[in-house]
Amino acid sequence: MAGGAADIHAIFGRNLRRLIGNGVSVSEVARDIGINRTQLSRYLYGEAFPRPDVLHRICVHFDVDARILTDPLESITLDEGEAAPAIGPFSELDFEPVSQSVLPDGFYIEWKSSWINEGYFTKQLMLVYTDGGTRKTKLKQHVRVQKGPEGNRFSLPLIEHIGAVVAQPRGFAMVDQGRGHKAIAMSVFRNGFFENEGLYPGYKLSSLVFNRTRHHFKGPTLLERLPSSANVILEAARSPVWYTVDQLPDDIQIAMGVLMDEDRGRTNGSET
Repeated sequence: MAGGAADIHAIFGRNLRRLIGNGVSVSEVARDIGINRTQLSRYLYGEAFPRPDVLHRICVHFDVDARILTDPLESITLDEGEAAPAIGPFSELDFEPVSQSVLPDGFYIEWKSSWINEGYFTKQLMLVYTDGGTRKTKLKQHVRVQKGPEGNRFSLPLIEHIGAVVAQPRGFAMVDQGRGHKAIAMSVFRNGFFENEGLYPGYKLSSLVFNRTRHHFKGPTLLERLPSSANVILEAARSPVWYTVDQLPDDIQIAMGVLMDEDRGRTNGSET
């Protein structure tokens, strides 16, 4: 099933088998990563896919990044000064890129509940673009807060996240990693919301290492497509990025309420 979970598993397993190579004990690698041998074997043969925190440990162990999900191993392990081979569309890598009709190129706002300040929501500006048939994302994450007369605003960006977007049966999935920062995130989104094709409801899992301690985050997230207007995009880039629920735009507040109710339902084990 092109673009489905089986394709992601196959590419990841193929790269992982090459990273381990011949003559290396699978049990030893599993022990170093912190998982059991059976689980690592399932990854190797495309039967399962790791959680973001396990994916992070695998990347750290082999000194690679999250591109092992999408790129041939040769293009990841080349020396920095060496030119990478040309990479064709995702279809050549057993992936199906998400359609432009579903997720057009352009700027988006990613809304999610704050992972560090309870009761707040954060807003980040994301770029979705196409490069050689591959659908990619770029997001500037601001993590230091500057207080002033206009309220809490983030200072200059500290982390740039880059990733890829692939098709899923009911929407699309994003996988991204922070450049120069040990953070990996995976998000899955559904198509459309409340008859609004510019809103994409989803769920995000993230893992990062800070001060040698692993931190894991998860929760509802929402993509909002911005109009192709320089003024609108500039306004979004300059606006605050921390909001209380009452400060959210009306449509975002309603949509977030629905997603958080769904999340509570999953947590409580009830049907949604």
